[in-house]
Amino acid sequence: MQYGPQPPILQAAGHPNSFSDPRRPYGVVISGPPPLHPQLNPYYPPWNFLSSPGSPPGAFRPTVDGWYMPPNAPPPMHPNHHNGADPSYSAYSPTLVATPPSVGKPLPPMDTWVHDFWKGRFAPFPGTTSPPSLLRKPTSRVVKIMAPLDPKSQSPTQRPPPHSSDVIFETVIKYVPISSVTDSEEMEKEKEKEKEQEKEEKETVLDKYADIFIPQYLQDIQNQPHALKALPPISPFPSLDYLQRFLPSSIIDASTSLRSSILSNPPPATAPSISAAYHQHWNALLSWELHKLAVEKEQIVLWKTGIKVSDWDLAEFLVFVPGIRENTPRLDIGDMIVLREVFEAQKVGSGIAFEGRVVALRKREGFIHFFCPPLKVHIQTFVGPLNPPRHIQEGQFVFTPQDILPLLFNISFVPTARPSFLMDVASRTLHDAMSGPHDTNRRRAARRWLFPVPDDVYRDPMADLVQRHLPDESWMDSGLNEEQKVAVSSIVLHESPVPFLIIGPPGTGKTRTTVEAVLQILRFSLDSCIILCAPSNPATDTLVMRLRSALQPHEMLRLNHPSRTFAEVPLEIRQYCYVENDGYSLPPWDVLMRKRVVVCSCLDAGILVDAHCTNNALARLEADIVGSLHPRRQIKEPIMPHWTHLLIDEAAQAAEPELLIPISVVLPGTQGETSLAPSTGLSFGSIRPSVTPQLVLCGDPNQLGPIVTSDAARDAELDVSLLQRLFDRPVYCAHHANASAVDLSKFRPHTNLVKNYRSHPAILMPPSAIFYDDSLVPCAKNGTISWSGLPNPRLPLLFIGSESKEECVDERASWYNTGEIKCTVDTIVSLLAEGASSSPPLHASEIGVMSAFREQVWKIRERLRKERLSAVDVGTVEDYQGREMRVCIISCVRSSTRFLKDDLSRGLGLVYERKRMNVAITRAKELLVVIGNAAILQQDPFWRSFLQFTLRNKLYSGPTVDLELDGNYVSRLESELVVHFDEEERGVAMAGGIAREILRE
Repeated sequence: MQYGPQPPILQAAGHPNSFSDPRRPYGVVISGPPPLHPQLNPYYPPWNFLSSPGSPPGAFRPTVDGWYMPPNAPPPMHPNHHNGADPSYSAYSPTLVATPPSVGKPLPPMDTWVHDFWKGRFAPFPGTTSPPSLLRKPTSRVVKIMAPLDPKSQSPTQRPPPHSSDVIFETVIKYVPISSVTDSEEMEKEKEKEKEQEKEEKETVLDKYADIFIPQYLQDIQNQPHALKALPPISPFPSLDYLQRFLPSSIIDASTSLRSSILSNPPPATAPSISAAYHQHWNALLSWELHKLAVEKEQIVLWKTGIKVSDWDLAEFLVFVPGIRENTPRLDIGDMIVLREVFEAQKVGSGIAFEGRVVALRKREGFIHFFCPPLKVHIQTFVGPLNPPRHIQEGQFVFTPQDILPLLFNISFVPTARPSFLMDVASRTLHDAMSGPHDTNRRRAARRWLFPVPDDVYRDPMADLVQRHLPDESWMDSGLNEEQKVAVSSIVLHESPVPFLIIGPPGTGKTRTTVEAVLQILRFSLDSCIILCAPSNPATDTLVMRLRSALQPHEMLRLNHPSRTFAEVPLEIRQYCYVENDGYSLPPWDVLMRKRVVVCSCLDAGILVDAHCTNNALARLEADIVGSLHPRRQIKEPIMPHWTHLLIDEAAQAAEPELLIPISVVLPGTQGETSLAPSTGLSFGSIRPSVTPQLVLCGDPNQLGPIVTSDAARDAELDVSLLQRLFDRPVYCAHHANASAVDLSKFRPHTNLVKNYRSHPAILMPPSAIFYDDSLVPCAKNGTISWSGLPNPRLPLLFIGSESKEECVDERASWYNTGEIKCTVDTIVSLLAEGASSSPPLHASEIGVMSAFREQVWKIRERLRKERLSAVDVGTVEDYQGREMRVCIISCVRSSTRFLKDDLSRGLGLVYERKRMNVAITRAKELLVVIGNAAILQQDPFWRSFLQFTLRNKLYSGPTVDLELDGNYVSRLESELVVHFDEEERGVAMAGGIAREILRE
């Protein structure tokens, strides 16, 4: 999509010299050329019969040129999300000339700093509106990015270490068709695909999975000029008025969107090393990702789609978007949609487009709710009374969700660039801090947090590195193990000048450890103020749920962005949120400063950045006030940071630039550069304040990570989290080996949690060997599942082979497999029939079913409801991350190789998705059942190892599998069962165990 200046007249195209104008009463033929703007005004049925006596109020009357307008139509009012309509909106007149804004009303600033490459591709920034015209979209702007240099071609001295390499790309900016690809290999594949399609077209075989046919007139409508009915600008948040309540004007900086340089230029041609040019590196990767996101949105169009009313008073509508079930398109609250009106009977467009803002997502049902006051005005003006007419209010027709609106649109999507702005500004903040001219505390903290080295911890050979512990009587959670207690003690006693990492596989109590650390910090450091973050809102809400029993609302704030709806926030934690004007907001500054714990998502930490509530801004404020009060006094003592601790849970789920947002909040200020060296001999109750806050990252690099759509950005490791990159640095990796037998008496800057309190040892065997270096220690105290369907009752794990075919819905928007659905339901019925023999008895609510495809989730739910088993929990793999169930059943769905490539490109399914597979197989406590096509799954090396485990231990049921047992990934736990193998199996297991030990050494 391309915006541009509005032309004085939008010329007609494609009309014959003599035609029957569909906008005039039937039968009127116009000779000669068409009117100057025939496509601007829509065709609607002639409602002039309603002007007869007895017609209801608001009846439509014909104008002199054949238009139908409501009599005495009141001028539109200002539309906002809650009430009214905007006087700047023009009434729909026959010429559609916009009403000029009122005198003295300032026009929104234009985005003059945005490069032409990016203009019109993203939602307007706060305080701005879209131009009034939607011009024809040029051919898509695609950045052709070559693959990075092959490391094998470099000499050993040139080869960079993992996760810190120089990523150089040869990039050529070209304006190519929208179907173009991003590298030469894909271009060749595209040509081969076209040849295959031509070959298939010659054949008479029909393919129900073929791409849908789009009529040419719909494509023409998408490319024709439109008069755009734009939304009013969004007010910046926090507002300038909020900042001026506590900040002098000299400290107030520009908003995040104006400080970001990511849209100032096209995507750069190279990505420099992360260590050589930190901000430029992330700026390049973020611009590639942003460009890819925009291209994907441009390519997705809902053709000739109807809409429904959601809330007429609020001007909210809803539209069915089947692809959002699998995040295609990937939509977020605040994204924009553009609706181009279509007249199906005449096969033309009206030339009018409407701009809407996404306000809610219902991914399970496939609906989005959008806010669009101009569309409400349009409907009131041009859509006559339905049969039967519904309601009339103040002379205008009122429409309800039950009404079927006679309107069709081509709907396209426009992403918001706000997350990229926040990440870009944060990366520049850290870059500027590290490249400062003086050796300040701010510079040292930034360098230690992002590029720690062993000398930062072990600089003094005489330093006391003995691990210190909190007193036994101080623990709030008495059930913590020694590893968890060591992690909490290290954080509370501030013994780590570098980021403290808590690495833990599923079921090892990572979040439990984080929550205890927060409570102990508050107990032992009375002046501490903590920021607690997680990448997602549900994970953030979980932290508040865990803390609410110990913290009161005046102590803890759950900070939410105003775009978040009340329905998304659990009722139990709403008392910790601040609400203003019927929406979530930022509390007054003095109230915010009194909070001891602020909990928010990593992106929403940007609210604190825009509110100038970072340690740097607050230090500047303190220095300004002290300097004003005592202009002759020399400040000798450093200014203590307001935010003393930053803890990020599930840190492996976010890309590094996303974590930089909260890190930039707690980064020490530029004032008070006297550094207090970290103490190694702290005693309890005498913890000194420090000018350097403590940074703690907690997560599992082997579980689901950040979603990255750009192949180039992924090759440059945008999908590698900060937690994973740091964990591979020498200061941490020296402690990787033999993690299950570490010396807890010596201080280390990280803790590796290996004791699993969730799963049966048999369920731990595959993930421990495949993903966790055979380090997991089973410590769970669970019940037992008694089921006759288990081939080996001692090993509660079963793979059920299925060769049933998958089916798609809505042109491959999502997939389901009826054979696997039946197998899943039969398994659940069988389990519950014998549930009384389990210990404790098994109930339906203790069974969880997961699939990587949302349509499979829906259909399994429907079948279970018919069986009166609605208590069974069914969800996607992402829904289950962080959760556990007594019994877990996984439906893999995919049963043909044809769509594996498409799955891989869209990040769907369980094949070739290592982290999603790991999440899926680590949710079960007492029984794991996997249902899938073994012939398809074994193409994935990780699933092949899982299948070998089931075959070795007689845990497979179904069609014969052609798979050779080679002893790969035989875990220590599995080797302990070697006495139960036959001679051949014992040899395979022993060989695998020997290979494991050799590789470990």
